Amino acid sequence: MAIGDVLRATVFTNALRRAIPGSHITFAVGDYARIALLNNPDIDNVLPMGLLGTPRRYDLRGYLAFARTLQRQHYDVAFVLDRSPAMTLLPYLARIPYRIGLDSRHRGFSNTTRVQILPDENEISAYRRLAASVGIDASNSSCVFSPTPEDTSFALRLAEEFRPLESGHHILIAPGGGMNPGAVDLTKRWPAERYAALGDHLAKEFGGHVSLIGTASDANSVGTVKRAMTYPVTDLTGRTSFGQLGALMSQSQLVIGNDSAATHLSISVGTPTVTVFTSTAPWIYGSDEQHAASVSTGSPEEGLREIPTVEMVLATARQLLSGAN
Repeated sequence: MAIGDVLRATVFTNALRRAIPGSHITFAVGDYARIALLNNPDIDNVLPMGLLGTPRRYDLRGYLAFARTLQRQHYDVAFVLDRSPAMTLLPYLARIPYRIGLDSRHRGFSNTTRVQILPDENEISAYRRLAASVGIDASNSSCVFSPTPEDTSFALRLAEEFRPLESGHHILIAPGGGMNPGAVDLTKRWPAERYAALGDHLAKEFGGHVSLIGTASDANSVGTVKRAMTYPVTDLTGRTSFGQLGALMSQSQLVIGNDSAATHLSISVGTPTVTVFTSTAPWIYGSDEQHAASVSTGSPEEGLREIPTVEMVLATARQLLSGAN
């Protein structure tokens, strides 16, 4: 599971913790996505899986060794949130008696309880139904990321370093994404020139300060936005850890970005977030939180059409900013 996938899956652990507060919850996750769970209040232990789950990055020896690791822990129940048959099989090999998980195209065959994924079903909705299959009400659960106090202090100092005192709104734009160890899909990126036009509109209309965020792999997109904007903009690419970025988002009034880890992180800390969908389906990967909005064209029946215009994204951003005031 990629970072965004793991953040979406926290809606399930949030529901599980609320329903069974005295339980001991362990979340097994690959090394790359482990940062999505750090300091999560709903999880007691994060079990590193190394490269397991990343296509073509692990071998049979490592796979069986991890199954033995699971078996030594003597877990009572395994909830399988991954659709991969290889990951679904691990709790079976570990002899965990109750294995409850999602089933896509019979890939959950080794689970004792299989929850069928519906056509074009939203992933968060699927996790809610998985919880419902064992009598847990997940209707009010949320995706969760909790920055540490140290992350929060760092983000406050960083904001003081660049943000003008007279600035009202702080708006973060994340023009990158689409890259992780398991896949590269740059079609998920809305054109950088459109982000630049959007940033100028928002700076002019709301009198706020715009900052660009991302990792080293996003540098080209961030650089293009920075050069094209006419209003002052701060480049924060690579200046924060994942937790520090989450804290900075929680102190900001709006985050706009592609279908990426950045927007899923923003939604998980409760910040008003606009996600621009270009090549992935919002009805599957979008959020149903009130502070989150997806912008796209098309529908499940006809699929995606042309990419959203600046005016479409701007109108959605206005609505979220107005609601936050």
